[in-house]
Amino acid sequence: YLSSLLECEKNRGMHDGDELHEKSGAMGLLWIRRSLAFQLDLYASFLSRTGGVHPRDAAYGAYEEHLSPYHGWALRKVFPASLAQMPERRVFIAKFGGIAVEELDEEYDRAVVKRLKALVDTWDPLIRCWEEKFEVLGLEDRRRV
Repeated sequence: YLSSLLECEKNRGMHDGDELHEKSGAMGLLWIRRSLAFQLDLYASFLSRTGGVHPRDAAYGAYEEHLSPYHGWALRKVFPASLAQMPERRVFIAKFGGIAVEELDEEYDRAVVKRLKALVDTWDPLIRCWEEKFEVLGLEDRRRV
């Protein structure tokens, strides 16, 4: 379905090469994909219980790779500032598990990480497929917003 939508918009001449029409399905999907790729990298950083990076640092890295190249000056200042408030991994895992951080133990941590790994393993090939389809169709809009 993704391919059909992108091909239909391209064939109708809705876009100017790789510059997507602002109110198109392709533009919406492009930003959804970039946002999911950011989240994917952030969530993948939670899979290691030891030796992993602080969620703030993982978020900065994911932001630099997936969103910053497409953000204008203002967003490149505001977005990272919001990431500075990221709590430690333990707080994230408890939130994902729907429990208080004081209730988090190793067993519950493993259970939450198992679900996060399933999510990461599901999203990764989908995101890669989306990236490939946008590239093949010449719809990877690299303009800054």
